[in-house]
Amino acid sequence: MSTSDADTPAQRLKRFLFLLPKTSEFDFSNNVKKELRKQLFLSSTNEGQYLDWLFPKIFKENSPKDQLFESIDEKLEWKFSEYYKYSIKDAAHQVHNHHAFHPNLACARIFRKGEPIYRCLTCGFDETCALCSDCYDPEVHKGHKVHIIICLRENGGVCDCGDPEAWLNDFDCFYRPQDQESRDNSDKLGLALPPGFADSFMRTMEIILDFVIDVLSHSDLQYEDPNETTTTKIEKNSINSTLDPQKYGFNLNETIDSTSDKFFLMVYNDQIRHYRDAVQRIHLVSRKVKQFAIMVTNKVQSYGKAKVISSKNLNLLIERQKLLSSTGLASCIRNHRDIFREDMCDEILRWLSEFTESELFKINNDIKNLFCQAFCSKWNAGLLRLKNLNDDYEYKVGTLDNLRIPKVTSKKTTSPTPSHWLFTPSKWDLPEDICNKCQYNLNIDEYDTLKSHFGSRFQYLVYFDVRFWKSIRAILHDMYSTSLITNLEYKYIISCQYVDIYPTIANMFLLMDREPEINVMCTLSTQLFTCPSNSTSIVQHGDLSRIFATIYGFLTTEEIKTPDTIQITNQILMKSLKNRRWGQIFFDVGYILSRSRDSSFILTSGIIPMSCDILSLFQGKPAIKREKESHIEFENSDYTSFFHAILVIYQFGESISQCLSNLKDFEVKKSLSKNAIIYVIRYLLQLEKLGMLEDSGTRDLDSDSSQRLEDSEILGSISTNPENRDSKVSFLHPLHSFLSWLIEVSNFDNLGQLAEVLDYATSSEFPRSGVIQSGELPNPLTTIFDYPIRTIVLMSQIKSGFWVRNGFSIRNQLQLYRNSGLRENGYMRDLFMTQVFINSNSPNLTCFLIFSRWLLMDGWITEKTKSLENACPYDAKTLPYIVEECINFFINILTEHLYLQGFKEMKIKEIRIKNEILHNLCFEPMNYTKLCSQIPDHITSDKRFDLILEEVTTFKAPQTANDIGIYQLKDEYVEQINPYYFNYSTNTKDDAIKFIKDQIHKTTKRPMNDIVIEPKKVQIQNLGIYRYIGNFSVSAYFSDFIIRTLRFVIREGLDALENLLETLLHLIHLCSLEQLIDSNRYGSFYDRFVNISDHYGCSVAFLLYQILLDEKFKSHHAKVRAIYRVFEEKYQNLADILNDQVVGFDCMLLDFNASTTKDLIEEENKKRLVQERKKKLMAKFKKQQSLFMKNFKCESDIEMEDNERDKGEGTYLNSSEDDGDQELWKFPEPHCILCQNTSEDSGPFGIISYISKSSEFRTVPFDDRYWFLKAFSDGPNLDNNEDELEVAMDTDHHNCQAHHEATCGTRGDHMVTTANYETFMTNIKQNNVIGPGFKSRGNVDSKLVSLSCGHGMHFQCYMNFLISNKNKLNQITRNAPENIDHKEFLCPLCKSINNMFIPIMWSYNNRKLEDFLSPTIDNRGQGVLNPFEFLSSDQIYNREWYQEFTNAADNDIEALSIVSPSSKEMIAPNPASELTLVQQQFRILLSNMFQTISFFSFPQVLKADSTYFLTNTIKSVEISLRGVSSKSSLIINQLSNNSLTNMRILCEFRNTSVLMKIKDWIHLPIRKGDAYTKMLSTLFSLAKGTMSDTILEGDFFEILVNSLPIKSMGFSFNAILSTCFMGHILQVFNTLVGELSGHNYYMSEDFSVYDVPIISGLSKEIKQNILELFSRFTNGDATSIPNNERLGDVLSSMLIKACTPFLRRAAILLVVLCAKFDLSEYENFRIEELEADRLCSFLNLNSISQYLSKFVNLDDSTTYEYSTLSDFLIHIKTRSSSADQLEMRKQLEYPGIIKLVALPERLDLFFSNYYYSDMYNSPHVTIEDPAICLFCAEVVDAQKAAIGCEEGQCTTHFLRECANEIGIFLLAKDRSLLLLHKNGGSFQHAPFLDHHGELPGETRKSKPLYLMKLRYDDFIRNFWLQHNIPNFIARSLDGVLDGGGWDTL
Repeated sequence: MSTSDADTPAQRLKRFLFLLPKTSEFDFSNNVKKELRKQLFLSSTNEGQYLDWLFPKIFKENSPKDQLFESIDEKLEWKFSEYYKYSIKDAAHQVHNHHAFHPNLACARIFRKGEPIYRCLTCGFDETCALCSDCYDPEVHKGHKVHIIICLRENGGVCDCGDPEAWLNDFDCFYRPQDQESRDNSDKLGLALPPGFADSFMRTMEIILDFVIDVLSHSDLQYEDPNETTTTKIEKNSINSTLDPQKYGFNLNETIDSTSDKFFLMVYNDQIRHYRDAVQRIHLVSRKVKQFAIMVTNKVQSYGKAKVISSKNLNLLIERQKLLSSTGLASCIRNHRDIFREDMCDEILRWLSEFTESELFKINNDIKNLFCQAFCSKWNAGLLRLKNLNDDYEYKVGTLDNLRIPKVTSKKTTSPTPSHWLFTPSKWDLPEDICNKCQYNLNIDEYDTLKSHFGSRFQYLVYFDVRFWKSIRAILHDMYSTSLITNLEYKYIISCQYVDIYPTIANMFLLMDREPEINVMCTLSTQLFTCPSNSTSIVQHGDLSRIFATIYGFLTTEEIKTPDTIQITNQILMKSLKNRRWGQIFFDVGYILSRSRDSSFILTSGIIPMSCDILSLFQGKPAIKREKESHIEFENSDYTSFFHAILVIYQFGESISQCLSNLKDFEVKKSLSKNAIIYVIRYLLQLEKLGMLEDSGTRDLDSDSSQRLEDSEILGSISTNPENRDSKVSFLHPLHSFLSWLIEVSNFDNLGQLAEVLDYATSSEFPRSGVIQSGELPNPLTTIFDYPIRTIVLMSQIKSGFWVRNGFSIRNQLQLYRNSGLRENGYMRDLFMTQVFINSNSPNLTCFLIFSRWLLMDGWITEKTKSLENACPYDAKTLPYIVEECINFFINILTEHLYLQGFKEMKIKEIRIKNEILHNLCFEPMNYTKLCSQIPDHITSDKRFDLILEEVTTFKAPQTANDIGIYQLKDEYVEQINPYYFNYSTNTKDDAIKFIKDQIHKTTKRPMNDIVIEPKKVQIQNLGIYRYIGNFSVSAYFSDFIIRTLRFVIREGLDALENLLETLLHLIHLCSLEQLIDSNRYGSFYDRFVNISDHYGCSVAFLLYQILLDEKFKSHHAKVRAIYRVFEEKYQNLADILNDQVVGFDCMLLDFNASTTKDLIEEENKKRLVQERKKKLMAKFKKQQSLFMKNFKCESDIEMEDNERDKGEGTYLNSSEDDGDQELWKFPEPHCILCQNTSEDSGPFGIISYISKSSEFRTVPFDDRYWFLKAFSDGPNLDNNEDELEVAMDTDHHNCQAHHEATCGTRGDHMVTTANYETFMTNIKQNNVIGPGFKSRGNVDSKLVSLSCGHGMHFQCYMNFLISNKNKLNQITRNAPENIDHKEFLCPLCKSINNMFIPIMWSYNNRKLEDFLSPTIDNRGQGVLNPFEFLSSDQIYNREWYQEFTNAADNDIEALSIVSPSSKEMIAPNPASELTLVQQQFRILLSNMFQTISFFSFPQVLKADSTYFLTNTIKSVEISLRGVSSKSSLIINQLSNNSLTNMRILCEFRNTSVLMKIKDWIHLPIRKGDAYTKMLSTLFSLAKGTMSDTILEGDFFEILVNSLPIKSMGFSFNAILSTCFMGHILQVFNTLVGELSGHNYYMSEDFSVYDVPIISGLSKEIKQNILELFSRFTNGDATSIPNNERLGDVLSSMLIKACTPFLRRAAILLVVLCAKFDLSEYENFRIEELEADRLCSFLNLNSISQYLSKFVNLDDSTTYEYSTLSDFLIHIKTRSSSADQLEMRKQLEYPGIIKLVALPERLDLFFSNYYYSDMYNSPHVTIEDPAICLFCAEVVDAQKAAIGCEEGQCTTHFLRECANEIGIFLLAKDRSLLLLHKNGGSFQHAPFLDHHGELPGETRKSKPLYLMKLRYDDFIRNFWLQHNIPNFIARSLDGVLDGGGWDTL
């Protein structure tokens, strides 16, 4: 080797690869990986000379080359993935995935799990052609038949955009630009590669691919038997794995490939062993902690292999290996060097995979061609020990023949192989230049079945697929799909090389692969064989025979065979059959056959004979024979294997037959179809002759004879032959189905052509003679058609109970044959063959065969005896059913024309789907799931099913949160319903008949008895040559059958046989039309109808007349008359004939229109009586309802229902109407749910409640620009639905009001937005697939709120229940829903979770609303008095004033109290006596409440009478009602009785507690003066001197709740409320001004404060006043923003929105305090009024506008409001000038609707736009099972533990990271919600429905899911905001019996 050669980059790379294990001390660290990647880049770019081609964005920077190299090394670490993150920041790449662009090539984007797959059935070549979400443009495919599914696999195929063979119509794709100028850098990257770059890249590719194959060539020890492992074998493997130094750039003897002195014990993944078993084995073998075993097992599961232990002691490792492999785990022992090199291969292949995603590879054709050339070229082995080739190798699956790819065993067999199986090797038809480049296809030696060969690198990599580990297999398969087979220049040679080794690949797949689901065949075969060019070349090259031999050999011997070793047999190996993997080979064959363009070659080569050999393996299996004497004891389940496999076999046969339909030349088609049919018929006859099928027993009948056969022949050949009725038969006979498809698609011109083919096939090779010779078949023609008829008879006999002794398995087979996916391939094929038989043979022959097989020829009805035991094989119970089945069979023959009309396959599918929908949806509208449950799965799974469903139905979308979508059949399709549809059961048929008659009755008003269902006439021209399928009706056998049946019905009576008679009459009616009869040749059905039978001495017409005479058959008279009328209109002599046959014939009975007046009168009388009875019942009901409502004063039924639902909650009690009193609201009565005692002397009674933290309390995060804008984006009326909010866009800030009035028309409840606002919000939505989440933890406050189920109990019962519950939980070893340590328990009645007992000491609330709302009047008569204006802190030191206040407080609070007398006795003890038991219990109760509250309020110290819970609960209720429409009423009308009861109890308990303190009823350490102090401190916070501090820091609603009205001192509720509201307005405005100025009014490019949505129609006055107020707050210093009218709009809107929640809460508080008012007085507000104005009016307050006027009214500066504002402005100015005072400002509560994060409109958008997106750093790489927190939008992994924690990531997130107190996660892959609370959790349906308006079921996971906003809003409000998630979890857990804990998916 010369020095120059030694210094080339290629040689340096070789030496680097060779030496890296040793130089790295066999430690494959991250630094080693980085160095390896660096060397690959340098080598492929000629030492970095062309690195700018790979990193164009980096080299745009004007920096020295060394610095750029350093940047790549340090920032990118020589990773393409890091470069993608860097480049995606570029403006040109603002898409969610840089992989979307695919100029100059097919997209080939792999569909990942959860992503949508779009299939345009209009543009696509077939149903497999698909588009990804990037390439699919709805506008391009508008009006097309588009089918959308969700990918359910991690590799679901690739996008076909850009593949010219995939589409019938070309279309544009945004990501496939036609001009190179549309992409950056394309002017350079699209040019020809510099020669130096091309050479260095090609050399690098060859080196690394050769290296990978060198390493993998001996990496197969994991497939060896561990019990046969020895130290010698391990060391030999290391020696054989040694690389040749000379081939890796070293001189002779320069170095050696050193091994390590250590070995690894490796373990490998499979899809059989359990995870826990693997952990246990690894833990046992490693002798380390269990966490280590779990870590190793996790790596094995994700990566595919892992290192268990390392040692120098091979014997120790062998011992441990046997221990590890004892449960079947795959393992091996290899040297550290070899494992190191496997890791190197992993990194190399990952680098290659990332390289194929680079811009250079996507744009430059040269680089793609070089890449493919390297794969397709021969492997240059670099191993040291290359054995001499010899012939001693014996084929073993998965091994190499001296490093060559072996051929499967080709030992010659003793018996000759049929000629049609032989394969003749030949060269592929490939371009010569490519073959020369790749050194492939130069001769036919490589195809010699006896010689192994050195293959291409691609072939070796595919052959080694089972040796690769899981993760790298997936990467390789993706690379094959996206980079190799999408290359239009090389995809043909790749296909050829794959087919060359297909049998060996299939062998490993069938017998060796531990992970078959990720085998290369599952990916590569589909991608290659669906290409028409590839399929055509495979067919023409003859390789189908090799593939057929593969499957035939496996099914018969469990070995892969070559064509020349096939031995024909009809025996299938059950072990092979049960190996379901072989179905993949049939799928591959199906793709090849259906996509091939050379159909004639398929039909002229040996494919049809080989197919017959394969189909014959399943012909007549499993055979069944009727058990006559006893029931079978053991049912063989082998039939399931056949039935599971047969669908694939049927599809195989159909795909071959469909090749005929692809032929364009009619003469060629005619010739080939004739040959194919003849071959199949003769093949079947040969099977019969050889006895492979049961003898049909058919006599040698003359097919041309139209004469009736003699009775002797009938009795001797069929009826009395016991062997015939007991012969074996099977539901499965694919050869007959294959023949039927061939006949169907042949489309013969005339019946003579078909008859000629059938006759030639059955007579040429099987000549018939008058006498049947030994070994000769009786009548070959009937032999062919006999088996399908026997199968149909078998089906009917099983349904009728004739095979009852054969057990359940026989019925299962029937179900699969008749109603599953086999129906079209089994039953319908048999029916078609019968129709062909009837159409092409004489009526007597066909009827004789049919009735013989039905065992209904004769003898089953006689005049002498009613006993059937000796005359008929059917018993009396079975006979009626079997006869009816036979009649239905003939009806199906006449009405099922679908396969007779010569339609194309696609048309047949569409009609079949349509018929199924019509005949199942006609009875009633139904939802999609119910509809699909009544239709076979193979119909509903068709891609056209949903499209056709939409066409024939009207869809009613869900209207409520719990509603589902409903489909209703369109009226125009009702007339297409056939009540005798072939798939109807007997009951369904009866329902259909009734439905049709009802429809006719509604239309015509005819009596039901006169209604006849007319048979639908057939368009005879559509049937072509099959127009004579009704010929059977002219047979004497058929007319005799009808006569026998009619006589049977007449004899047995109508009661038992009414259905039979109705079905028979319909058959006669069908036959009477005589449309489908060859009357010129065989006569008419009318002749048989009126002719007198020789056997029975009567005619059919005669018997029908007898039915007319019998009134018992009255319901069928109309049908009989309809039959007579058809014949009379056509022949006009029916009456004369009947007159001759019937004695006393009455012609009037034949009048079809005769409906007696008596019947009409009778029916009308019945209707009248029904209506009268209905009126009487309604009148009686209304009378009872009025009486009830009068007694109980119920306003409506709805209120009654609410009272039932809220049992145990508060109710209203009315006094008499004469008193004129208003309602008194009653507290829950003392009815204990535990002891059921209702007496009042049973101790303290109360309700149970749940105090817990809740996180819906938010403040406005002004630092977050989105959430600031979002907070003020909702409408001003929080009692409106979002849908009621009208939004207009303002294009002119200065004319917003006029603009709005022009567009919306009304005022007050509409919003106006700007273009900047809309643009900003749109960008946020586009950039956030989910969310944005509320991540500002500082703006979320978790507060304690109260929730109660409303159920009550005695306190003593409560205590006893807690003790018993604790004892019970200690005995249960499962995760209980309640935590007894946290005082939690489940309500015994409703199972809601609770933790506290609150006593009820009041009977009713009689406080009047007007008493609280009336203002305090100045004694001087000067108007309303504000007591806080003159309240001073000095007054508290005035003893007289203090004494006056305490006296007034005592009186007013006692007057306010509503404590019941019995409760007062319980609370207030008699000082002179001891405490009673009840009084003692009450004091224990108070102590219990304090302890419970202290537990969950820590570190706060709250007492039981604290208003903290009441305040938060009112706020929480108000938040939960935001966005709920009040229909222009008030929020007080929206309160539920349950929540109102809870709040009133909390409020009254606080009031009573204050009363107890001031009355000193309970002796406390703190004197009662403490109660007065608290009252005064609350009131003084509103005093003039302290008001300014309160505005800065206080919560005015909390102050309002804390304040008790002392009206005697002027402190009325109205005064307190008005003062608090005034302070709240100033507080809000101060916060707004401070925050807006602090954020520079958000003046930016995106938006400014001007873009905050405004309320339309605000008065000019309010805007002027607020601008004046703004000027006073800013002292005119707000120079950064113009003080104009638009600012007035914005500030006014923000102020109104921020103040509305306070007014809503005040209204709730008022209703909590007062229960005596009329709600109707507060319902009739003007619709245009703002909610704030309506509430101010209700609360008797000044409006916000009036307060603003008073604040800025310079003309009257003496008002309290003006002075308060002035004092506050001075106060804040003083504070700001003081250096030691921090700026304080209370945070502004969130004024909008509180929600969880926004979800995408379709769930799959999360996967395509986020989960698999580069923009978000490809989350799918690190997150296996994404769980999205619906509070903050953080995405975690639901299946992984958090770092450093034992809990999972979901639990850790909601407990430690998220501000929400409840864990709410969307599990995107599982399409459900995960709900977590404390130590429990459960699952709930996600708020997504499919396009059918239903929750997705297990069988419909592939349907796209759409967000149903109603469901999501309902979940947010009723679950989250109303704190019901803990209850839901508790109930779910309590209902789970699994000892493992909470329920799982």
